[in-house]
Amino acid sequence: MNALLARTTTLNRFANTFVPFALMMSASLIIPETFPDIAHRRAMFTIWTTMAFLIPSLCLFFVPGDSEAQSNYWLLCWTFGFLALVSHFYFTIAVIFHGSLQEVYAQQGPIIATSNFVDLGWWGFDLLLAWLVAGEPRWIRYERFGAHLYIPLTFFISAVIIKHGFVRGLGIVMTVALLLSLLLHRYLVRDDSTTLRSVPS
Repeated sequence: MNALLARTTTLNRFANTFVPFALMMSASLIIPETFPDIAHRRAMFTIWTTMAFLIPSLCLFFVPGDSEAQSNYWLLCWTFGFLALVSHFYFTIAVIFHGSLQEVYAQQGPIIATSNFVDLGWWGFDLLLAWLVAGEPRWIRYERFGAHLYIPLTFFISAVIIKHGFVRGLGIVMTVALLLSLLLHRYLVRDDSTTLRSVPS
C-alpha cells in the first residue's frame, strides 16, 4: 500500500468514513442504555463496529489497484476499525474485567486473551507505520501483509467458530469477502509492479 497516497485524504473521503463510524459508535454507546447489562452490550456493539470497518479495509487492501482513493479509503477504514477496537477493549478490560489482566486470562483463557492483545498491538503498530513512515520498505510490506491475514484469522476463530448470533454473520461476511479479494488478487494481477502494495516481494 502506498503510504503517501493513503494519507492523501479529502473531505469527501473522510466524511464518507467518519460519519458512518460516528453513527455506529454513537449507537454502540446509546442503545445499550436500554439493556440491564450495559457494559457487555457496549463491548458487543463496538466489536460489531470494528468488524464493519475491518471488512472493507481488508477488501481494499487485497483487491487489485493502487489508486489514491483506494489507498486512502483503506487507511481510513483501517483507522476507524482500530478506534472501535480500542473502545471494545476499554469496555471489556477496564469495565467488565475491572482492569485486571488476571481476570481477563482467567475468563478468556491464555490463547484467546493473548491473541486479542496481539491484535490490538499489531493493528496499532501498523497504523503508526501507515500514518508516520514515508514510503513502504520491504519489511513493512511483510509486516502489513501479515497483519491483514493474522487479524482476520483471529476474528474468524472468535466470531465464526466460538461465537454465535449476529457477530457470526459478520464473521462469515468477512471471511467470504477476504477470500474473494484474495482470489481476485491471485487471478487478476499479473504484473509484479502492481502487486507490491499488498504482497511482499
